[in-house]
Amino acid sequence: MSSSSKGRHAMRNLVLPALAAALAAAALATPSRAAAAVKVVTTTEGLAAIAREVGGDKADVQSLSRGAQDPHFVDANPMLAVKLRNADLLVDVGLDLEIGWLPPLVTQSRNAAIQPGGPRRLTAASAVVVLDVPTGPVSRAQGDLHPGGNPHFLTDPRRAAKVAEAIAGKLSEVDGKDAPYFASRLQDFERRLHAAEARWQAKLAPLVGRKVLTRHRTMTYFLDWSGLVSAGELEPRPGVPPSPAHLAEMVGVAQREAVKAILVEDYYDTKSAEVVARHSGAKIVQIPGDVGGEPGIDSYERYVDVIVGRVAGALQ
Repeated sequence: MSSSSKGRHAMRNLVLPALAAALAAAALATPSRAAAAVKVVTTTEGLAAIAREVGGDKADVQSLSRGAQDPHFVDANPMLAVKLRNADLLVDVGLDLEIGWLPPLVTQSRNAAIQPGGPRRLTAASAVVVLDVPTGPVSRAQGDLHPGGNPHFLTDPRRAAKVAEAIAGKLSEVDGKDAPYFASRLQDFERRLHAAEARWQAKLAPLVGRKVLTRHRTMTYFLDWSGLVSAGELEPRPGVPPSPAHLAEMVGVAQREAVKAILVEDYYDTKSAEVVARHSGAKIVQIPGDVGGEPGIDSYERYVDVIVGRVAGALQ
């Protein structure tokens, strides 16, 4: 071996142990609070935003989907299963919203505690009163109908508060020593949410009873909370693209019912809405599909604030 090779070999023998020691020291220097944080994985950014409000710095929260995605359709890539494997708590929406992608990921995670019915699994729908529950048999002929009811309940701040309460309860089960902290965070979130709700309701009060069209049946809970009324959906059946005949019918509905706004989440294209708007005079109102659906919408309060502002502005 040449003298230069011997030098490099000796240097490597010195550097590698030093690097390992430095990494170990860095790990030991990580604050214990961060190490003890409850690892929460949610299926949507809306749930993640609420979990962060309640969990504060005692929870490390990640969402499996992005706010700009349609939550019905998420790519079930293996990296998501890794997140679930390490989760201390999984919070899903339920009501079959994630039926097309979440079950295989949960199975692949091999995390027994977050399997359906597991002790560290919270299905948010269990915390709210569900609307649009079908009566009678449900078949594919009815489109992508959710047999258990409508899963888009986070557009209603009242139901968001109930979900926050459920998350606080589950976090306290996982991390009992920090239960008072979670309770305090929950109380602060609900106080701010109630104050914001009074502001939103004042803006919407003059518009109660006004009719709107929506692309998909995603705004049921928002309409129930706000006092606005659905005149119909651009989809003839959930998840079924509208035909020209159905769009012509919606034009007639918009004209008869004096519909001023067509609400479309930003993860949908607006082509169908443009046809109805052009022939009826209604305005297309693009709204965020979830927290994180647009730049700057980084909290639940901001999410609802944007929806209320845009809808009220179009209906004035």
